[in-house]
Amino acid sequence: MNRHSIVTALLFGLAPALQISKPNLTESLKEGGRSGGASAGRNRLRSGLVISEIAMTLVLLVSAGLLIKTVARLSKVDKGFNSANVMAMNIGLPSARYPKPENVIAFYQQVTERIGALPGVKAAGLTSVLPLSDNFDGRGLAVEDHPKARGEEITVDLYVTTPGYLRAMEIPLLKGRAIAEHDTRDSDNVALINRTMADALWPNVDPLGKRIKFPGGDKNPQPWRTIVGVVSDVSQYALDKKAPMQIYLPHAQFPTSFNTIVVKTDNQSVAMTTAIRNEILAVDKDQAVFNVTTLEQLLGESILLRRFFMLLLVGFALLALVLAAVGIYGVMSYVVTQRTQEIGIRMALGAQVSDVLKLIVGNGMKLALIGIALGLVGAFGVTRLLAELLFGVTATDAATFTLVSSVLAAVVLLACYIPARRATRVDPLVALRYE
Repeated sequence: MNRHSIVTALLFGLAPALQISKPNLTESLKEGGRSGGASAGRNRLRSGLVISEIAMTLVLLVSAGLLIKTVARLSKVDKGFNSANVMAMNIGLPSARYPKPENVIAFYQQVTERIGALPGVKAAGLTSVLPLSDNFDGRGLAVEDHPKARGEEITVDLYVTTPGYLRAMEIPLLKGRAIAEHDTRDSDNVALINRTMADALWPNVDPLGKRIKFPGGDKNPQPWRTIVGVVSDVSQYALDKKAPMQIYLPHAQFPTSFNTIVVKTDNQSVAMTTAIRNEILAVDKDQAVFNVTTLEQLLGESILLRRFFMLLLVGFALLALVLAAVGIYGVMSYVVTQRTQEIGIRMALGAQVSDVLKLIVGNGMKLALIGIALGLVGAFGVTRLLAELLFGVTATDAATFTLVSSVLAAVVLLACYIPARRATRVDPLVALRYE
């Protein structure tokens, strides 16, 4: 071999030798070792799926949180009555059997007295319209010495009741007196009104003693009725609806054939229901009793739609949360496996346990923060669709958004920490031989 051949060999071998003698550790760490050959496209796809899961989970959790708040606040609304242990049942008297008002008055008076005397019954009364039912009785009203603009009409919701009704419902009396036994056909015509009506028609005047009447023609003239008491507003149409102007008349002075018997009891049982039915049949053995229910059931039905959507969204949100946690855990476990050699090199070069934890958890939390940010944007749009179902909370309630984001971030942190903790237990010597 001549000298030219030796020089040529040395020159061509020198460059790779120098390259080998100065390895780029930074690039090696970025490569993730010999097992870091997964394509960038696959990594982006996995990351994208995790981000999407987190974003969707946040949207569902925020929606569920808003409805949970709505249902909770509806349950605390002041209904104007106490629904505990209150039973209700409808009775309709046929005009053929009860043609005269005095017949109707006598029947209901006997029924309420007999039911009120039963053991375990605290109070019994009747009403022509039951709160939170599908029924209502809207009437036009004339108010003495109350000027009104042309075309203006005062409308109220009418309730015809007996003295035991307010006691059975525990409707608070705010001023004056309640309907009493001595309010009969032969006594002065009286009425109770609710607070809303008092504030609307007599904002700065005591309404007691004021007179009102319903419009009537020549064939059905209506008397003036004196207001003797003011009661609390009662939720009639829904818990989230403001109470209308309401007026209560004694049944003896305005008899109605179709009514609801309301009974306040110590307990609600089949035996009590049977006993109440028997008392009604004792007055008229052919009288039908129907739509037996409790006020608690009516309350439940009034928020049934919201409760259904709440449970539905809570179910989906919890499922999405589990899937997101499993997803981020799986991705970070895969990352740890792929970067085992890199982790070993880092630890061999002096990296501490905290450094490894920061590396793995940091990568996972970056995905989480992106997902949470996108989820917040999506939630701001989606929750506006729920605005009609919400009560006592806005569609952009900051507390709900903050709490849900924090909870989701904590779950993701835990899902990242477990594989990260496992990575800190890697033996550098074993990792360097890892394929």
